[in-house]
Amino acid sequence: MMDHRILFDILYAQAAAGERRQRLFGSCLSSARAAFARSLAGSAFPEVWFEVPLLGEPRFDLHVLISHDQLDTAADSLPKKAGIFEETFSWFAGRKHGVRQLALSWDLKPDEIAEPAIQLLVSERNPEIVAGFLQAAGRADGIAAYKTFSSRLPEGWFACYSGVFPGRPGAGVRVECIPDKTLQSAYAEDPELLRQHLARTGFTAFGDTLLPRCRQFAQTPFDLEFQFDIGTDGTPGPVLGASLRFACPPGEADWQCFDANGEAGVLMRLIEKWGLADDRWRLLNDTMFATRIKHGGEQCRLFCFTAFVKHRWRSGEPLDAKTYLMAGTY
Repeated sequence: MMDHRILFDILYAQAAAGERRQRLFGSCLSSARAAFARSLAGSAFPEVWFEVPLLGEPRFDLHVLISHDQLDTAADSLPKKAGIFEETFSWFAGRKHGVRQLALSWDLKPDEIAEPAIQLLVSERNPEIVAGFLQAAGRADGIAAYKTFSSRLPEGWFACYSGVFPGRPGAGVRVECIPDKTLQSAYAEDPELLRQHLARTGFTAFGDTLLPRCRQFAQTPFDLEFQFDIGTDGTPGPVLGASLRFACPPGEADWQCFDANGEAGVLMRLIEKWGLADDRWRLLNDTMFATRIKHGGEQCRLFCFTAFVKHRWRSGEPLDAKTYLMAGTY
């Protein structure tokens, strides 16, 4: 496998080619390179996510995801520059089952990075796994809050990941939940059911647009997810995120999942109509690719595709919308 930093530069160069660098990505490349170098663990190239806002100053944040099967407990497989999270990586590498990926998430500014957040993606419903993660990440104070919250989840919801943010004073535990497809269909018909299920978790900041827009999200062919920030008492805070994952037709490759001229385009025009995006989303089609490259006598296949769009509310008021581009090797 060729040098991971070179592969990252190539992925970014192709995704951000032409006007996309200025209109989508902005001037965060140097800090993204530094963040990526500090995130490396194991010998395989990690999964990379570019988090891109759809309005305001062009910029991006970076998420680097390491799969459990890419690590072992050998000291040289763990990230030497991840700072406070070295113990978390050791815990993750030593898990036998129930975990999928560990993600380092970096807030980027031109030539500057803060300490990363860290998220655990799980493959089974087991609060004790998340408790172990929080302990290893230095947030044992969040264990009781997480268990309280998870005990309130509606039947049919799966808490797929949890994360902590040491660089954000007062930040709680972030939890992402996926309702099953039967429930999503029910929310598309009856937003009052969604209100009841959100209220069961302790969430109260509905406002005027949250339920109608989530109903419209539920009516799309894309999988719906909800994101909460959990306080010390296990109650969600005032910010709620609703994400849609762009699904791929059977038999098609992942990087073909976003089509600005199809259902995804209908959704993005709706988000633009709400005032949460300008026309930069129309450039997303051109960020997607699957290609084989050669460098220094080695070759590798790279990909990038638009994976998610997320809308957030704060205290019931629309806050922003972002898209997430997934990139890596295959």
